[in-house]
Amino acid sequence: MGTSGDYAPFSVRDASGTVRGFDAEIADELARDLGFELDWVSFRWPTLQSQLQNGEFDVAMGGVTWQPARGVLGYLTRAVARGGPCVLGDEQAERVAVNHGGVLEAWARSHFANRELVIVEANQTLPDLLASGRAGAIVTDSFERKAFERPGWKVRCEPALSRKVYWVAPGHAELAGRVEAWLRTHTDRVESAQQRWFGERQALDAIGNLADLLARRMAFMPFVAGAKAALALPIEDLPREKIVLDSAALSAQKAGLPETAARDFFALQIELSKAVQRRMSEAPLLDLAQQIRPALNELGDRILLAVVEARSAGQLAQSSLPDLEALSPWLNDQERRRLLESLKALAR
Repeated sequence: MGTSGDYAPFSVRDASGTVRGFDAEIADELARDLGFELDWVSFRWPTLQSQLQNGEFDVAMGGVTWQPARGVLGYLTRAVARGGPCVLGDEQAERVAVNHGGVLEAWARSHFANRELVIVEANQTLPDLLASGRAGAIVTDSFERKAFERPGWKVRCEPALSRKVYWVAPGHAELAGRVEAWLRTHTDRVESAQQRWFGERQALDAIGNLADLLARRMAFMPFVAGAKAALALPIEDLPREKIVLDSAALSAQKAGLPETAARDFFALQIELSKAVQRRMSEAPLLDLAQQIRPALNELGDRILLAVVEARSAGQLAQSSLPDLEALSPWLNDQERRRLLESLKALAR
């Protein structure tokens, strides 16, 4: 297991070198139940992806956030927690400090583009920078804020839309399947660990997993738009869309889903995906054919399984708009309502 050991409450190394925290507890249970010997390997956030690719560890744990650039490599499990960025101190400060190499650095660069950013290599030094006045604000998240904040400090957090996952290295498909299956069937144990380490239980139900997977698919769409623009390709590709839709509808039929409702659901996903592409575009950092499309194919398979899981649990019929909050960065209220009605139709 790879971990940074500097991110409370997920993983922190104590003076003896022992890794403690939420993910350390889950890792111990996983290893015991799956019959593995557990060996912790350290990673640094700026080199996490390269270390994973180089085979330095089999799984990265320790508060890893799902994001598209990671979603094209290896396997990122269902979410085990959700949170969001937080700013401690004066949001108007000229100097803002953040840890190097993670999702929070990207968020800070986006939200404080006109400020002086202090990029630190040792994450746990951030509170001292704010306390000493060397930074007027620091960027952390809703998990870590409890370990960082001090009396009198202002705190503002973004909505809890970031998902924490486990990242299985490429070439370990069997291990990825076993880890995913364990997480699916041991939600009570994971939620109990949340209570101990986060001070709250975050429901890990089937509808939440489905919403998260749909959000992951939409998160790729700005990159799809950027890649298509770079290749001078149109957003709409009706022949390819028909192939994707026919394949999804056939798989849904085999899974026992109502045929018409399933076809309508996947057709709506395609329609909404194009809508996101038309209004959002990111630099073409990911290869459309070699990276994005294989990742979207995998997500399509996982979304189908998640629909079946939520339907079997009786959660599709009871779903409501707040269940689709994870999609709010990409879809407006009206679009989410359409998606909700499509999901409810699958429950019939």
